[in-house]
Amino acid sequence: MEENIHQNLDAYDRNDLSTEQVRVIGQLKEYIQAGLQSDRHHVAIIEGAAGTGKSVILTKLFKEIRDGKPDPTSPYYGLKTAFTVNHPELLKVYQDMGSKYQNIYKKDYQRPTSIINGLDKKGEELDVLFIDEGHLLLTKSEPYVKFRQQNQLTELIRLAKVVVVVFDFAQVIQSKMYWDQQLLDRVVSDVPHRVFPLDFQYRMQASPAVKEWIDAFAKGDLEKLPSKEKLQGYDLEIFARAADLFKKLKQVDQKIGMARVVSTTGFHHDEDGKHHVVMDDFDLPWDEYDPQELTWAKRPESINEVGSIYTVQGFDLNLVGLLLSPAFEYDSKKDRIWVNPKKVIHREIYKKSPHLTDEKAIAKAKQDFMLNALNILAKRGRYGLYIAAADPALSKRLQELAK
Repeated sequence: MEENIHQNLDAYDRNDLSTEQVRVIGQLKEYIQAGLQSDRHHVAIIEGAAGTGKSVILTKLFKEIRDGKPDPTSPYYGLKTAFTVNHPELLKVYQDMGSKYQNIYKKDYQRPTSIINGLDKKGEELDVLFIDEGHLLLTKSEPYVKFRQQNQLTELIRLAKVVVVVFDFAQVIQSKMYWDQQLLDRVVSDVPHRVFPLDFQYRMQASPAVKEWIDAFAKGDLEKLPSKEKLQGYDLEIFARAADLFKKLKQVDQKIGMARVVSTTGFHHDEDGKHHVVMDDFDLPWDEYDPQELTWAKRPESINEVGSIYTVQGFDLNLVGLLLSPAFEYDSKKDRIWVNPKKVIHREIYKKSPHLTDEKAIAKAKQDFMLNALNILAKRGRYGLYIAAADPALSKRLQELAK
């Protein structure tokens, strides 16, 4: 069990921090200490794209503050703190910290609704609250998960003297968790707040040309693939067939490990109701959330499954094999990717939201949610990205751009 825990933690619990990360942690500590001395609530917002090390900073900061709790000489002496994330796989990883460190316990990590309802029931507040993946916080009432208010961040700010929250608007993937800059500004407008930006890409060990191509691709823009010289060792490849992609990916996995196939929503359930991803000669089950001790990406058997945003968001892989479902079509007039909402199988992402009422805004959100999912999946791989598309026209166009 201990070995499994360390495998889960290795991407987050790091000591090899960059100069930028050390600087931001120092600024955050100063902000937190000043906020604790104030008579008002404060919010620190860490903004950065996928792979910029947001979770690493949050983990390091939480550990330092918890280590100071029993020390009378520490500015964090006796503080009531907690950590929350609205993502079951990530929550499991963080809870493992309680098995590794003396001053951290499993109960310190909870889902947002549990923290809100628990504090309200006890009539208590926190000194400092850490929120990872803030863009996954609910922005509407969800009685199914016992959240009956209207915005989880608003409630969490109410219940904590200082909130440190991570945000990336390019990872907003559902209407019930709809966030944009305007909504975030509105939520924090009445409390002192400061943004701490991160812009250095730590996950993808790729050249600027590769990063620019993947950034454009994740927005639906189609550009010619970088030349072999500009790839600088990053394994970026377009495949005509998913079966061929999987064959090569398995060879990579045998050499370096942590190579996995992932997919966007849009592949149909079979006659038995099971969810499989089927393209050409490729046919593997799409991983549904399955709570286990070891996270999905770390399990040896997951090489024969297809991951989703629900199993890989926030995690690192060495190489990603990305399968674009039929919902991702080729718009020949604009020479770009277009999402066909009618082919999106997971209808949960398109539920009504009080923040989306204008028809044009709704139509844009339907594109953005799916492209954001594409962005999340495309940026999981440290050393490589393989792509295959189910839509024949999009597949053909990607192959042309790879020549």
